[in-house]
Amino acid sequence: MRTEVVHLPPQVTRLVVLGDPHGDIIGLEEVLAREAGPHVAVLSAGDNVGYLDAVTSSHLVATLAARGIPSVRGNHEAWSEGGRLFLGPAGAPRQLTPEAQAWCEALPYRLKVVAAALPGLRIHLVHSFDDWSYVDPDSAERLADIEQADVVFCGHTHRPAVYIVERGSRRARVKRLDARSRKGVDVRWTPAARFVVDAGSLGRPSVPRLGPCLERGTYAAFDLVTRTFELRSIDKTPRIQALMERFLGQAPPGPGGPDGES
Repeated sequence: MRTEVVHLPPQVTRLVVLGDPHGDIIGLEEVLAREAGPHVAVLSAGDNVGYLDAVTSSHLVATLAARGIPSVRGNHEAWSEGGRLFLGPAGAPRQLTPEAQAWCEALPYRLKVVAAALPGLRIHLVHSFDDWSYVDPDSAERLADIEQADVVFCGHTHRPAVYIVERGSRRARVKRLDARSRKGVDVRWTPAARFVVDAGSLGRPSVPRLGPCLERGTYAAFDLVTRTFELRSIDKTPRIQALMERFLGQAPPGPGGPDGES
């Protein structure tokens, strides 16, 4: 239950939270290209590894570490004991690099964000509840109570949403983002409510009645100037198609191929 504090200087006026990346380096690069600039701080909601193989997961972790992107510990980090992925493709490498393993094991349970651009606002980031249960309209107030925060960013569900916990209400109102949408969702902050913001998943957001949507990705942002929460989606299809075309266009090894003799 270790907590680390992230201090955002006055020039940082935009907070970006990556939904569960799960080794998706394409999604990470898309968000970092879109959300670039000295006014932006990027954090991860955890579950940086898993689903994809250990090589890809280690690459993503190395990118987060190199860029100094803080993260919390997700259930996949917690369950990947000894650096061996809890979940990965059958037959694929499951062992993280020693550097990625050490990075994952050192992650805190909670990040407390202190933003000079919006002083006094209590902003926390956790993966979910400490028993890894999901956040929903009935449990969002409980998470806000546990964290004793005005704003709680989280992940884990793979379903991006903003939960609005109004004073005196026992069930949160919710604004959800369909990962296939290009419009996004905006919710204005107000001191009359507390907010739980689920960033969804960068690697595999869930779409109602369809399940994981691997060609899309989601993340959350908080504009500290306009005081607006944002849920955004990205389209990974062009990058995925380009990689597939490059892979399929390669000549196979052997006679006549790049590794053989003609």
